[in-house]
Amino acid sequence: MNVTSRQPVLSLGTSSPRVKALEQKLKKLGHLEGPVDDRFDARTAAAVSRYKRANDWGNSKPRVGQRMAVALNLPEQKSHQALKGASYNCRIGRNPEVVARTVSHFARSRKLDFIQLQEISGYHRALENIPGYKLITFPGSKDHGETGVLVRDTLETKNARSIEADVGWTNVHGRPAQPRAATSVRIAGWLQVASIHAPPGIDFKDGRAIGPEQRVKSYQSLTRKLAAAAERQQARNPDVAVLYGGDWNEGARTMGPGSPAWLAAQAGMKKYATGGIDWEMARGARLAQVKHGPRFGSDHPLVTFTITHDRR
Repeated sequence: MNVTSRQPVLSLGTSSPRVKALEQKLKKLGHLEGPVDDRFDARTAAAVSRYKRANDWGNSKPRVGQRMAVALNLPEQKSHQALKGASYNCRIGRNPEVVARTVSHFARSRKLDFIQLQEISGYHRALENIPGYKLITFPGSKDHGETGVLVRDTLETKNARSIEADVGWTNVHGRPAQPRAATSVRIAGWLQVASIHAPPGIDFKDGRAIGPEQRVKSYQSLTRKLAAAAERQQARNPDVAVLYGGDWNEGARTMGPGSPAWLAAQAGMKKYATGGIDWEMARGARLAQVKHGPRFGSDHPLVTFTITHDRR
């Protein structure tokens, strides 16, 4: 669903029809050198600064906010203020092509804008070839890219990063397990999404994490970093909503440090119980139509929802 909202800032790296309109205006006014296109690059930045200096703006920052957009009578930009999302744990040990066909089927048949994916480290190549979608993941992360976000390729993505726990643990076979990492990416300019797969074997009782010591440390390290990332997002980009979701392994319903409830409280997010051990948490946005779907060969059901931006 597309609706008109307060116009976002245009800055270095932006690509859109509004940038083209901006460049046409600046070219006509004699501030832009070279051809007009739809990319806000170094030439555009220089032209914006020249325009501001020529019109005594008091600053020459190379970006376009609401005031300059109005002054130049730029067309309003329609942006996706409601997105259809999902979360799905692909489950390790499956045929990669079967996993990709399954993910492709429900992404395309349900017209999803994005999917928070977990347990994908063996499926990267297959998931990267789903028509109409792009996979955001980090194979070089500490957990070798176990999480990812699949995004419709017509939606803008930026600020992708891996948020990684500091410590791992020893598994039941006595082998070292890697620290977990959450994949985070901004979608459609207004929603920062993270896909999370928290360490297994952790639960909470009387506000205290229960489980092997190193697993507890890994869980708490990851959630503290996620809380800090949400706080930084709020400080730097208060108009950008945040969505954290995925597989938390255990119910973790108390306020113990590291639990989903603890993280939601630290980051000012509303926690949505999606059933079982999957959670979604949002700030600056609302979830509706949260539904369980089939398991599609996983040990987790597909969770789908609609997320709507709270305009500020």
